[in-house]
Amino acid sequence: MPKHLIDRKNAAHGQPPARTVPGTRVVRDEALALAGGLIAGTRVATDMGWLPVEELRAGDRVATFDNGMRPVRAVHVSSLHTDVAGAPRGVWPLALPAGALGNRSALRVLPGQPILIESDAAETLYGDAFTLVSAAVLDGHNGIAPVEPESEISIVTLEFDGDEVIYVDGTLLAQCGADGARHDNYPRLSEAQGRQLIATMPSAHHPQG
Repeated sequence: MPKHLIDRKNAAHGQPPARTVPGTRVVRDEALALAGGLIAGTRVATDMGWLPVEELRAGDRVATFDNGMRPVRAVHVSSLHTDVAGAPRGVWPLALPAGALGNRSALRVLPGQPILIESDAAETLYGDAFTLVSAAVLDGHNGIAPVEPESEISIVTLEFDGDEVIYVDGTLLAQCGADGARHDNYPRLSEAQGRQLIATMPSAHHPQG
């Protein structure tokens, strides 16, 4: 395991156990955590309104981009521990200013979280105006930038019966897979393709502070 990543089962003695709630499975896998999932505190659209993702349980209905309200099949919770001083910039979460991608308030996303982007250039290049990119390629767009991670990040991954894209804090669109796997309904771009596409997109001005 990389020294800058420490999962809970290898943390020092005396750490509290990971919290388990009904309809939730605890996952202690830093690779899964980095691959995607929503950071605790992130609000998602549900049939009960906007709720922090960590409050969701199996059976709750979440608004999806393609299929309306869909029930959550399972909720996976993981804790990612980092050696803040040693964590390379590539694994830092990205801070999205309010309005950067349709999000109503400032929030953070993991670098590996797939985000659905709409772009005229994508339709020309890939035959679909909507494409999936990893959040990491958004660095520099509309004020989005990596931020030094906290020593512990609580990550929540929603699982549905099929692949879904959900609404996050407004009209930000995040992909959630089924059984941890992703069967993409949209073209998934490589890092190089994603960066090239983002470079073609107009940026909005976001004042500092």
